[in-house]
Amino acid sequence: MIILIKLIYWSVPLGLFIWSVFNLRTATWSFIAIAAVFEGYLYFLDIFTKPSPDPERWNSEEIELIRKYHVALRFPFGAREMSNILNGFRFTAFLWVPWLLWNQMWGFAVFFVLNFLFTGSLAVRLDPFYFLSDAVNRGKYQFASELSLLEEVAEKLRGSSAS
Repeated sequence: MIILIKLIYWSVPLGLFIWSVFNLRTATWSFIAIAAVFEGYLYFLDIFTKPSPDPERWNSEEIELIRKYHVALRFPFGAREMSNILNGFRFTAFLWVPWLLWNQMWGFAVFFVLNFLFTGSLAVRLDPFYFLSDAVNRGKYQFASELSLLEEVAEKLRGSSAS
């Protein structure tokens, strides 16, 4: 079932890539338009909906963490799914860039590379539990304290919303 869900996330970016075999310019512009709308929405949500936690209830580290990962803390399932969809768009760049370079569409190839690089941090902010635990599991223990604090904050927020 999980594999089927992952395929659905990748169906739009891969479908657009397959379409590019037949109509490269239109498929590329369509991909850019869809990615721009989706990523624009995610950036808008990330930038303009930052909460202002009560400093009497939260310490400064917790406030910083809440403001950094507020979408993932507020909508854990939805943010994780949006991160998966975003990564579907991001990682198809490995298909698009060589294809665009082969067809001498340099500007579009540069766009795909820049898009891949700039949206990485957004994907992490949308699903910090996965990315931080993955980093810790890979031996990057400098992220262990942030992951631990994030889990504490999430638990505290769940407890406060239950009451």
